[in-house]
Amino acid sequence: MELRQLKYFVKSAEYLNFSEAAKHLYITQSTLSQQIKQLEFELGFSLFYRNSRCIELTEAGEEFLPFAKRTIQDAEDGVQRLYDLRHVKAGTLRVGVTYSLNTVLTEGVLEFMKRFPDIKLEICYKTVNELLELLRNNKLDFILSYKPLVNVPEVESTPLFENALAVVVNKEHTLASCKKLKLSDLQNFQMVLPATGLQARMMLDRLMEKNEFKLQSHVELNETNILLQLVASSGYATILSSSAVFGDNRFKSIVLDEPGNVMEASLLRLKGAYQKAASKEFIAILLDTDAVKRRLMNWFD
Repeated sequence: MELRQLKYFVKSAEYLNFSEAAKHLYITQSTLSQQIKQLEFELGFSLFYRNSRCIELTEAGEEFLPFAKRTIQDAEDGVQRLYDLRHVKAGTLRVGVTYSLNTVLTEGVLEFMKRFPDIKLEICYKTVNELLELLRNNKLDFILSYKPLVNVPEVESTPLFENALAVVVNKEHTLASCKKLKLSDLQNFQMVLPATGLQARMMLDRLMEKNEFKLQSHVELNETNILLQLVASSGYATILSSSAVFGDNRFKSIVLDEPGNVMEASLLRLKGAYQKAASKEFIAILLDTDAVKRRLMNWFD
């Protein structure tokens, strides 16, 4: 049994089509089919049901797949350890970030690029659920996000700072002079809200459910920058984490005075997964940035 055969098997299981898998592996379909048959012969089990249109995993294939993935990942982790042992600060670091924490990242990215110019940074912005799926599939090294509202047993969380949802308006808005607001205070104001799936929205939905109160919105967006552009140039209000506009003088963030309105900005990693040296360096830099330190002292401007 060879590592490449395991890779061929995993890719075939991903696409459930030998032709498509072969294309992504840059080999011929006949080579792929031959290697899968050889693997099946060595194992003594058929891994796929085959017909003229598609393939499906057999029971044996379903059982074998997680072990094959783990073996491939262990081999890749071993190679990464060798690179790190030689102190070759090269390769790729893959970071996932939720939309509401993009303002925390910039300072850390610039400092990291200055110190380690030969490391390629791949930064992916998505919702926390999308990022967690990428993390589970080893497509990311870590995630910068608010701690998930539900328990994710395979993920460990390192706290960065606490934060809260805030009512965000432009500086000319009627509400800009307020110190605190309840959800019920917003019922007569025009709202634009983060879309379902964004972490700020999940937290907001939880607070609305607790208070048995539903905000009505004119627009819902899954892109925080566009949402803030609307707020900056109109009389609309929104609800986001206060960190999303921290230090931006176009906006006023007002305490949303509701019980349970606290979120924990965190670094999320797979439990037990090998941590690259580059990942450790990036996290150390991030923890030392003014962007994180200022939020430790004050959530709001």
